[in-house]
Amino acid sequence: MNIKLVYKSKSGFTKRYAEWIARETDCELIPLKRRNAASVSGCDIFIYGSRVHAGRVDGLSKARELFVRSGAKHMIVFATGGMPNSAVDTLEEMWRNNLTADEMKEIPHFYMQAGICYEKLGPIDKAMMKMAASMMAKQADTNPTGQPMASALQGSYDISDRQFIAPLVAALKEF
Repeated sequence: MNIKLVYKSKSGFTKRYAEWIARETDCELIPLKRRNAASVSGCDIFIYGSRVHAGRVDGLSKARELFVRSGAKHMIVFATGGMPNSAVDTLEEMWRNNLTADEMKEIPHFYMQAGICYEKLGPIDKAMMKMAASMMAKQADTNPTGQPMASALQGSYDISDRQFIAPLVAALKEF
C-alpha cells in the first residue's frame, strides 16, 4: 500500500511524530512546504499532520486540497499540541471545530500531545500563548483544567511520546 504523510511543523513536535509514524509504517514523508502535485499523487492513503494553532489544525484546508489531488482513497489527520491527551472534552471540541460532521465520521483523526517550544515561536505566537495562559488562569474556578494548563503555558515543555502514534498505526493496519 502506498502511503504518503504530509506534515507541517513549526517547532519540531509534529515533525518528530511524522518521523516516528514513517519509521513504523514505511510511508513516504513530505514536508508541506516541499510538496507539489506530483509528490502526493498516486497514493492509497494520504496522512496529514500539523500543530493545533489557535484552536485550528494548521494547514488543514491545503491538506484537503492535496488529498483530492492525490487520488488517495483514504485520508487520516493527526494534530499535535501542548494540550494533554487527557483533556478529552476540549480535544473533541477542537476536532468538531476543524472537521465537518461527515469528516468526523469518515476521516480517522488523532491528537498527540507534544508540548510548546517558546524558543521556536515568533513574537505573535508567544504573545497569543501568554494571553491564553492568562485567560485560563482567570477561568480556573469554572474550568478545572484551566489552572494546570495556565501554569504549563508559562514556559517550554515536551510531553510527546512515541506511544501516542499507536492508534494511528492501528488505523492504518485496518485499511
